Amino acid sequence: MTTRFPAMAACAATLLAVATALASCSRSPEPEGPPVAPAEADGNTARAATDAKAAIELTPALLEGYAMGLRKEVEIIHRPGRGTHYGVTISRYGDEGPEVVKASGLSLDDYRAVQAVVDGVFTTLNFQGKIGPPRSIDLEKADPVWRERLAGDPFDTLAPASAKALRDHMEILVPPWSEIVGMTALND
Repeated sequence: MTTRFPAMAACAATLLAVATALASCSRSPEPEGPPVAPAEADGNTARAATDAKAAIELTPALLEGYAMGLRKEVEIIHRPGRGTHYGVTISRYGDEGPEVVKASGLSLDDYRAVQAVVDGVFTTLNFQGKIGPPRSIDLEKADPVWRERLAGDPFDTLAPASAKALRDHMEILVPPWSEIVGMTALND
């Protein structure tokens, strides 16, 4: 019995160390922050769009790159065996996010910044019934931020140059964005 105690104690210490390491990893947020998907339609997207003037100045080059990334996202979601129940997480981790960012020709930070701004505007336009597959929101249960967003013009949240650039690029951005929303919203 005395020879078994040190072995059991060493085993218990090892298991405790592994459990502690795993617990600390699971609580650590991803350094990149949470992913933002086109189908996201909660108050955080509306708030992000409200703060869009400070986020990033949209330019034709950024929007054209983002459009290429959206088309890559559609391609990835359509891959055999993958399933369409979730979008593509844009992160430097995994295989899909870096593939999308590479296709866009943008940096990861620029892609995510453009995505946050465009998603905010497009999600509002979508719930207003102006673009994308039909989706609706119960205004009585909606966050007050959403009620305010849906009553106004989402382009007003952007700097004038960004609003103009986004309006000028709607024809290349709306189709892939809408396709992604259509595939992923079915499973929300």
